[in-house]
Amino acid sequence: MDIKQKLQNGQSVKGCMISELYTPNLSRMFYGLNFDFLLLDCEHGYFDMTQVANLIAVGGGYDFPILVRVGQNSSHTVIKYLDMGARGILLANVANARQVRELVQMCLYAPDGDRGVSTFRAHTGYRNHDVPGLMRRANEQNMVIAQIESLDSVHVIDDIVSIKGLDGVLIGPNDLTQHMGIFGQYDHPETLKAIEKVAVAAAVHNKWSGVITANEKLLRFCAGLGMQFFSVGSELSMLAQGAKVTLEKITSITG
Repeated sequence: MDIKQKLQNGQSVKGCMISELYTPNLSRMFYGLNFDFLLLDCEHGYFDMTQVANLIAVGGGYDFPILVRVGQNSSHTVIKYLDMGARGILLANVANARQVRELVQMCLYAPDGDRGVSTFRAHTGYRNHDVPGLMRRANEQNMVIAQIESLDSVHVIDDIVSIKGLDGVLIGPNDLTQHMGIFGQYDHPETLKAIEKVAVAAAVHNKWSGVITANEKLLRFCAGLGMQFFSVGSELSMLAQGAKVTLEKITSITG
């Protein structure tokens, strides 16, 4: 069962942000560790197109979903990532419903959107028979996600989550708390109030919600709200944490 179906069934999914380290076999490793997805950061990260294509290709070999975060609505990049076989696009710092409508148009084929058609590509397994079927399955399988990172977007969250074709929303707590003037205060009452408003609005409109964080208290709070999508930490934080624990263990043995 793919992650879109899991989310539609009310199940939770857990994944990791890939920030800047590159080897195609990261996809294979996280698949083997039973993660549900990887989220490639092409907003802050400096991956080139070939690196993204390789990570997606290895993931595709295991039917392991690779999602891509972009910093702006740009058909120049969004279409390329989807044609590589990305299973979803996350638009960072969404401010209004118009941006979501534009993203839906880029990500979905007609009649649901206006994605350009080029079928003999990686995303179809290099098949071009039954093109209408390929397009329909792509619309059913791929995900369109909005990242909520400011009070401006929280204030219009009902408009955002009402957009047809949007699958879900993710809270970006670092930028959200930054814009609120309480950076890093994830347990601040106003932070929790904003997050709860997003979760409730998403549920009302039959959309899932989630969060990008490794903060345990915030994860528990969001899970308690019924959020389902959790992008927890990054390959960098996991590497640093593992290295720290290993060094402490070695030091305790060797002095």
